[in-house]
Amino acid sequence: MILAAVETSSSALSVALFRDGQLVATLSREGRGDAIVSMIDELLAAHGVGVRDVTRWACDVGPGSFTGVRSGVATVKGIAFATGAEIVGVTAFDALSEGRAAAVILEAGKGEVYYRIGEGEPGHAPLDVVRGMIKEGQTVIGPGVVPRAEAIGRVALGRAPSDVDRLEPLYVRAPDLTRP
Repeated sequence: MILAAVETSSSALSVALFRDGQLVATLSREGRGDAIVSMIDELLAAHGVGVRDVTRWACDVGPGSFTGVRSGVATVKGIAFATGAEIVGVTAFDALSEGRAAAVILEAGKGEVYYRIGEGEPGHAPLDVVRGMIKEGQTVIGPGVVPRAEAIGRVALGRAPSDVDRLEPLYVRAPDLTRP
């Protein structure tokens, strides 16, 4: 099995390539979500893999940059539709915790963080509020960290495929823009 993983929830974009469950290579660079297609092309070409050779795609579904997450999800869904490959969506929380029971905290902007404590529901609040919700001795991941494509790939290797028609970004808070 060949798996390609894509991470676009922050400006630290990354892609990873796995063959038979083993990490083959990663590529990362600062940029916007729309640069991910050229990064995918570059990584696959460097390892003699065609887009149709990839049997499973994994992507970060967020939370994170609204445009970045949507770009990554749309790109991977488009490739899966075109090639018939499987697709697996992985939250940024799962990518960072990789199965550990932890409080995961991600930058959300506007003086807030996104959080998920253990396997609880994700939320958003100011960091000082979230700190008060964490139990003493609990493992804390973040803030100031971003998921990487290799972690998304590792999580996706152990999961059943997602329904490509139903895969959507994880929005933890409502968008700022609304219609009048």
